Amino acid sequence: MSKYKTVKVWNKVFGNRETVFDYAGREMRKSACGDPHSAYHPTLDHIRPLSLGGSDVAGNIVICHRDTNAEKADKFPHWKTNRQLFRADRIKGTRTDYEIIKL
Repeated sequence: MSKYKTVKVWNKVFGNRETVFDYAGREMRKSACGDPHSAYHPTLDHIRPLSLGGSDVAGNIVICHRDTNAEKADKFPHWKTNRQLFRADRIKGTRTDYEIIKL
């Protein structure tokens, strides 16, 4: 479990926007934060999973749709979600921060 809260990360990343799309193209809505029954439920995901040596730091956290998160699961550094391939690259000059690249 992350020390970060979905709505706080949303506000930092997306500001006041109510609707956005995650990196896999799935629609998320701010009003669905905390509602796992919503079709637009955003979640927090560790790009490099904690189980694979990832850290619970902002540079390793991404906000994404619950289905994107479930399909990615603990796959790293390559995975497929929403019928697309992705990989995680460590950001140069950091030890714990990653970016997601669409292949």
